[in-house]
Amino acid sequence: MHAMAEPDDVEVLFATETMAELCARQGRVADAAAIFGRLLQKDPNAVAAARWAERLAELKATGIASASPAQTRAQPMPESISFVEPSVRKMPLVIRQTVRSGQIAYARGTDLIVLASVNVGAQLLADGNIHVYGVLRGRAVAGATGEKEARIYCQRLEAELVGIGGAYLMADDFPRDQWGKPAQVGLETDRCVVMPLFESSRDSSTC
Repeated sequence: MHAMAEPDDVEVLFATETMAELCARQGRVADAAAIFGRLLQKDPNAVAAARWAERLAELKATGIASASPAQTRAQPMPESISFVEPSVRKMPLVIRQTVRSGQIAYARGTDLIVLASVNVGAQLLADGNIHVYGVLRGRAVAGATGEKEARIYCQRLEAELVGIGGAYLMADDFPRDQWGKPAQVGLETDRCVVMPLFESSRDSSTC
């Protein structure tokens, strides 16, 4: 069953190391630091706690991430479309309307299918694959929990950022002959690559 995420649910849902590193990669240092801070508060004895603390110190050293926890909680969270609760069949999350700027769609434990376009400023996140049957103009990260076989498929690539797990490509890194065309994004030797959707050409960009 699909459920609409409340603001507090969204904060917890996106407080992941992957999302923190994505924010840092996008230049949203304060957001990245806030997420690492929440991770440490939630599970200070986690195996990754030392790494989180180190990354938080690095981000704070930039002088940008100085907000207090109270200030962080007061910041408005992005508008969320919906997410999927884990199930035995793990059916994909299907979104039929345009994903607007400021919205986040997360398919937890499954694939994400968007039957419309994704606007600039919107974000897609899925533990499995991402399929966009319109124009992908926002940001999309598949394999968010580390699934290296995950892929992104779209009918028209004009994204700000695409990623598989921890590997990302910005728009400036895309092959010029793939811009505005059907494309797929995957991993090759742990590097993110953009390829034609209907061809096996290796003329791709990597990061």
